Amino acid sequence: MPDATDDLEALSELVGSTVVAAERPRWGDSGRTDLVTTAGGSRYAVRRLVPGPSARHRVRLARDLAPLLAQAGIPGPRLVLADPDARPPFIVTSFVPGRPGADLLDDAVDAIALGTEMGRLLRRLWHVPTAGLRLPSAWGDPDRLAAVAARWLRRAESLIDRPSEARLAAVIERLPDLFAGRPAVLAHGDWAPVNVVVERRAVEAVLDWEFARLADPLFDVAWWRWVVSHHHPETYPLAWPAFLETAGVASDPPTLERLDVLEWLRLLEALTSPLIADDPAARTRWIGRLRARM
Repeated sequence: MPDATDDLEALSELVGSTVVAAERPRWGDSGRTDLVTTAGGSRYAVRRLVPGPSARHRVRLARDLAPLLAQAGIPGPRLVLADPDARPPFIVTSFVPGRPGADLLDDAVDAIALGTEMGRLLRRLWHVPTAGLRLPSAWGDPDRLAAVAARWLRRAESLIDRPSEARLAAVIERLPDLFAGRPAVLAHGDWAPVNVVVERRAVEAVLDWEFARLADPLFDVAWWRWVVSHHHPETYPLAWPAFLETAGVASDPPTLERLDVLEWLRLLEALTSPLIADDPAARTRWIGRLRARM
């Protein structure tokens, strides 16, 4: 295993300048990311990727999305350098100072501010043009989503209880009618407080777009609701109404039903993903999360 000096040398090669310090970020990132400082005092975020199609997709997405998000007023780090064919593939972006948005959920007033900010930004995200982005699109097509979700459910048959399985089967059958005629928009895919950087109470950057997809406008709303209510139940009742108001989302029965369905299916998708399905401890956690919400 390389020592710290070896790693600084490797990071220096990626950045193209001598790196004198590196640390891991506090914000949510499941990959290998280092916040580096060069001898000249510049700071960058360096993310090293797994070689293959996934790396090429992430680099392409980083290049294509950045100008579209900036035009829509959605803040993010500046793309500095990226190479999907390097060994390892990597993406270098500017460093955005601040702290994870999830930190604001420890305080009632801050939680309301975060819900307000993230709802406002999500409303902008829905208007970002998606032509030519080559994004996964099953979540934006209820007929295709029903077919894909049925496969997830078959893979989960041995993992979940019979009542939950029956309820999910009934929900999947109703998907085409429940979401018929609704638009497909750009979705972040993991719209959660840990994926924004805040300074005071303002969002300075939205991070981690690798799960971006075309989806129903309520997709990111449903996931934000689950993340905040699950991890921050004390301040969720304050943050949620503020989020809905600035996002312009009603809380009427049809909307709440769609939110429930999207949340259950997103949890089912997570449960059957290879990283979770092949990890007994993670699998147990996600089974419990799905059961608790149903």
